[in-house]
Amino acid sequence: MLISALPSINYNYYKNTNRSVKKQNSNVNNVNNTVSFCAKLPANTFFMDALARGYDTAEPTLISTAKEFHKALKNAVSKLKAYGFGYDEVYNSKCPIKRKSSVLDKYERQGSAQDMIRGTVYWQDQQDVMGFKKFLDAMKEDGWELDYIMKQDPATKDFIRNKNGSIIKFPDLEIRQEGVTQEALAPLGEFIQRADISKPRASTYSDWQARFVKSKDKSKSNVRHSCEVIFLYGQHYKDAKEIEHQYVYEPIRKLKKLHVDMDIEHHQKGSAGHTIVSHFNEIQKRLVQFISQPLFVNAFNADLIIKDAEKLPVEISKNYANLLMNYHSAIKRTINKYYTEMSKYLLKDEQIVDSIKASPLYQFRKDKTIFPKEIKDAKREIKARLIGWKEKDATIIAEVENMLKDTIDKFIVKD
Repeated sequence: MLISALPSINYNYYKNTNRSVKKQNSNVNNVNNTVSFCAKLPANTFFMDALARGYDTAEPTLISTAKEFHKALKNAVSKLKAYGFGYDEVYNSKCPIKRKSSVLDKYERQGSAQDMIRGTVYWQDQQDVMGFKKFLDAMKEDGWELDYIMKQDPATKDFIRNKNGSIIKFPDLEIRQEGVTQEALAPLGEFIQRADISKPRASTYSDWQARFVKSKDKSKSNVRHSCEVIFLYGQHYKDAKEIEHQYVYEPIRKLKKLHVDMDIEHHQKGSAGHTIVSHFNEIQKRLVQFISQPLFVNAFNADLIIKDAEKLPVEISKNYANLLMNYHSAIKRTINKYYTEMSKYLLKDEQIVDSIKASPLYQFRKDKTIFPKEIKDAKREIKARLIGWKEKDATIIAEVENMLKDTIDKFIVKD
């Protein structure tokens, strides 16, 4: 079928405007003269059902491994309290393994779901590289080591290799902190020095994230249960993360499920797609500005007991509350226009033919003739799919409207 030719996550269609798109010397088309359409195919129902059954089968093993992992975390922390480490028994016991609903949701959004087993450790001095080494040593005493990953070379599409052709292993460690550099990690050895280091997020959220595996399983590829631990500054930071997740992250994640390419560079100015994405970006920016940033700054100051630190207001003014809802209303009004634009382009005969030619079935069939009935059937299939996408997007927009109202009710400046 035609739809099988489309990538499983998203795909972009570019349509030239009346002005011809002139190629530059670099042979790159001027993006401003194009319109992009994106449609995220829903996950295969049979596959999702199989995934759910697989989760049920694996759950007892995951719970057993999670218990071992959390025991090791507690033991490590008990030895390192002097270095600012802590363990929250109540919080960690709430959800030591990812819930089935979360797994299915993440597969539907991203095509994979890592971190089935996870834990949280409090660590106040996250610039203390040697403190992290002590944590690694304590975990190793209990039979757990930092896991490894292999990265792909964008140029060759192969794993990154050394001069001898051997695949290079990188630590499964992500550091989102100011002041931590590759040079600072040098005392931890060449392996850990290859860690992924970046700055804190725009929300000011920062942490260390590491995945551990049982030492006896590290050399195995099929039976390893990688377990994630997130290092937060303390209980206040944990609470801020929970609040931010509910009132900022969840509505933004829900909006990202729209069948629209959320890269604004892929949309021509004035198009429906450009309008939707620009208003989505504004919603995200304002929620981060008024909620996420002050939440995490206040939490950091509280956990590290910063004396005389000014407590920032976590609130939304009435004017900005109205602005947020206006941005959302604009998305709601524009989605029909978006699907009209999409339909006009996708149902062109030349686009249908190109899509058929790109399908795997076409590549392997001997007779390459594309008959009118095949084009007609493909159009019928696309029309049906567009109707389904449009209905789902309408549901998403309605759900986000209620979520934004909840956020505003909680944080709006009270009279």
